[in-house]
Amino acid sequence: MVIEKVMRTLVPNYDHVIVAIQESGNVPTMQLEDLVGSLEAHELVINERKSAQESVQAMQAQTFKKNGGNKGK
Repeated sequence: MVIEKVMRTLVPNYDHVIVAIQESGNVPTMQLEDLVGSLEAHELVINERKSAQESVQAMQAQTFKKNGGNKGK
């Protein structure tokens, strides 16, 4: 019951994680620590992707400046 209440209070960013947990059928036997671990793992993956994307954007901006912006297009 506590697990279900926690899952209902999460922001929409976690919807796909919640669906995966529910589909696994482990909700009745799941411990709160297991849920927290799953959510933390998801958050780490999201943060890593965000960091990688920001790095790529920074490199693209540097290349854009180095090449003189829109010259030649």
